[in-house]
Amino acid sequence: MNDAIYFTKRGIEKLKKEIRELTKKLEDLQHQTAHVAEVGGDQYHDNASYEMLVIDIRGIDNRLAATHSCLNKAVVVEPPSNTDLVAIGTCVRIMRDEEETTWEIVGFGESDPDRNLLAYNTPLASLIIGKCQGEIVNGTIAGKQTKIEILEISRGGGDESTK
Repeated sequence: MNDAIYFTKRGIEKLKKEIRELTKKLEDLQHQTAHVAEVGGDQYHDNASYEMLVIDIRGIDNRLAATHSCLNKAVVVEPPSNTDLVAIGTCVRIMRDEEETTWEIVGFGESDPDRNLLAYNTPLASLIIGKCQGEIVNGTIAGKQTKIEILEISRGGGDESTK
């Protein structure tokens, strides 16, 4: 089984930034433990502030572990030079149930419907990845049958810096 998680350059930078931010937040919370324990009394089990701080630390630590796990499985995908097939890094104009839309296929966690970015592992992208222009795909999304025609495939916006 392939455990790889695919990212664009933009997506891997976003993941690394999240790790830096979570690490900083975890350090800040850990520095508060002595003060919160002291202020709340010398019995840690009756110190609600300390207990909440420990819960926050555990939550951040779990998120950090999950994010590191993603990073360890990360594979950075370059935009394809050939746009014969729908792939990560391509823009695809489709007709779905009589409605035309254009999506850029991006890496894990990069979906942003407002910017027409669609992660490769979403139900819609999963149906069209590997398909070519003119191909018609029938599938199920959210329990509903859908018909998708691939109208055009072009190179995506690439990895121009984004937020």
